[in-house]
Amino acid sequence: MFQRILVGVDHGPGSADALRLAADLAALDPATGLTLVHAYAPSPGRFGRRGKAEELDNALHGEGMKLLEGLRDTLPDAVRDRAELLSVPVASAAYALHDLAEGTEADLIVIGPAQHGPVGRLLLGSDSTGIVHGAPCPVAIPPREHDRHAHSADATRAISPIGVGYDGSGVSEDALTLATGLARAKGSRLEVIGATGLPVWPTVGLPDGPVPAAVLDPREIEELARESVEARVAEIDDDVRADAVVLVGDPAESLIDRSSELHLLVVGSRDFGPVRHVILGSVSRRVLDRAECPVIVVPRGAHRDEG
Repeated sequence: MFQRILVGVDHGPGSADALRLAADLAALDPATGLTLVHAYAPSPGRFGRRGKAEELDNALHGEGMKLLEGLRDTLPDAVRDRAELLSVPVASAAYALHDLAEGTEADLIVIGPAQHGPVGRLLLGSDSTGIVHGAPCPVAIPPREHDRHAHSADATRAISPIGVGYDGSGVSEDALTLATGLARAKGSRLEVIGATGLPVWPTVGLPDGPVPAAVLDPREIEELARESVEARVAEIDDDVRADAVVLVGDPAESLIDRSSELHLLVVGSRDFGPVRHVILGSVSRRVLDRAECPVIVVPRGAHRDEG
């Protein structure tokens, strides 16, 4: 499923959530490698106090490795032996994770939820938005306040379907490809979710070409969306149980509401910016902030070559 998963961690409570999600995804394939990454700011080493700077860097590195070793010990036996530990001196956690993802050809970054901030869900301080925005591979984030419903929610979520936001665009096809692979690997049901608030629907499946949304009745848009999603579901391989779900209303709010019934939600990043990099749009940003299940954001073009 995944070849290598990077997990960004720090001393915050979200690291345990990130690690739990990463272990769940790594367990899908015994060949998946796991790298736990802790980034710490290097000392400036100014004013000729090089020895003191090196001493501080060594202490920070040791502290990071101790944190990583403790987190690795919490992993299930099935993935613990596959986990590598990396404590790196870099001022930007986003830069560290992006650079490592490219250098190691990682195909997933997992980061944990924060308890506050403009995005509201991401770990590692001021770099949180940057870790997702611009990432060279999909990024997975568990929901906020996981422990509040840990036991009951996890028990229900384990048998819940995997959902994917779908609007007929190329970037949603990338998300669908990944979600289909996850559903196949887990033996889960797949929900292909369309929301009629997305403007792409009036241009989908019309034999005479695009029709301006203004000339269509909302009920017509809903019916076009339903026909499009059902037609796409019919093309999915028979080894994956897939259902079409069409929701009426704002796409972000629809996906957020549906997330309470899902094991995992996959969405595509906005179809702008460099190919194979995550570019957060308003929908994906809002879903990341408020979804009640883990979310994977997929960059444009990331999975089109997979079966």
